[in-house]
Amino acid sequence: MNLLMANWTWYPSGGDWTYIDSVCKIYEANGHQIIPFSVHNKKNFPTPYEKYFIDSIDYRKFYNKISFKAGIKTAINSIYSYEAKQKLKLLLNENKVDIAQLNNISGYQTPSIIPVLKDAKIPIVWRVLDYRLICPNSTFLSHDKICEACSKSRYYNCILKKCKKNSLLASTLLAIENYVYSLIPVYKHVDQFSFQSEFTRDKFVQFGFDINKTHIIENPFDSSKDQPEYSSKNYILYFGRISKEKGIFTLLNAMKSLPNIELKIVGDGPEYQDYLDFVKQNALQNISFLGPKWGNELNPIIAGCKMVIVPSIWNEPSGYVVLQAFSYGKPVIASKVGGLQDLITDNETGLFFEMGNAAELASKISSLFNDNKRVHEMGLKGRIYVEGQHNPNRYYHESMKVFTSLINSRS
Repeated sequence: MNLLMANWTWYPSGGDWTYIDSVCKIYEANGHQIIPFSVHNKKNFPTPYEKYFIDSIDYRKFYNKISFKAGIKTAINSIYSYEAKQKLKLLLNENKVDIAQLNNISGYQTPSIIPVLKDAKIPIVWRVLDYRLICPNSTFLSHDKICEACSKSRYYNCILKKCKKNSLLASTLLAIENYVYSLIPVYKHVDQFSFQSEFTRDKFVQFGFDINKTHIIENPFDSSKDQPEYSSKNYILYFGRISKEKGIFTLLNAMKSLPNIELKIVGDGPEYQDYLDFVKQNALQNISFLGPKWGNELNPIIAGCKMVIVPSIWNEPSGYVVLQAFSYGKPVIASKVGGLQDLITDNETGLFFEMGNAAELASKISSLFNDNKRVHEMGLKGRIYVEGQHNPNRYYHESMKVFTSLINSRS
């Protein structure tokens, strides 16, 4: 089977890439060919299909210094990409594709490529990795608070609230995109929407998506390569994107009352310097920032920690960091929000705290940190869970059921 894999990056860019990379390896290991369709970037992994990639859009330049004419052109391309349509047509003319999986394409390849796939009679599965199709800001966050004001296609609220970067221009652009694809209903041509968790699927159904065109397959995670480590070096860990929606500010405030517990923070992102300044200004000697780490650099840091903290203040669709933590036998303390509730069993594989409640988070950290027996028991249960529910073979067979059914329906 030749599988078109469309995503805005073809390099490590966060949780979305962790998913893309893992499923591509699963498909290839089972004899299928991956045909990437992405965006040019010097960070991309090399691929013979790069000639079909589209030009990148520099949004930082767009939101700052750009001429009016260039700005209009960029805005149009970010909503409806004629270049992506032409490049995809060329790719399909020169390569056999059996099925297409769309991932994060909004703002880059854009949903404008869907009619191209439909005309070529290629079945389409959209793996939903965020909320962009129903929330212009993609996170259900407005000024760091969960917001669903754009329900029932009231996308003008994104403009009124300036949800994106508190910018009228950025928020308007995103709202227009959602309105465009409400008027040009290309989503009806998607054969199946694939979700990571029950929470996210239910949210999309609540916003009007046909439940009969949805399915849930939990993210795959190959825990067989990780050796669980039930002892620790007595530090707790946050790893992931350093941005507001991840709730790191809540964690930093919690650490003020835990001077004898060490926190290590791994990752990078737009708020990195802000949080570094906060730690210095508050003289927090128990927090260290290690910068971005991946793969063999990150793994021993996870293995050595006592527990992992996921303090998100948005409706995480499904956190790969939880699976990584479980794989190394680490319990997770997380905000009780979004798809995290589908991954963690409270008091079994981890603990929940009220989103944004630094005092409760500090209490949960303290109680679990000082109970080594409980840490071990939770870590063991987490490892058992990830080995079963998120087994790559399970993901592969469930995906193939969907793919084969759709391909056969076109025969």
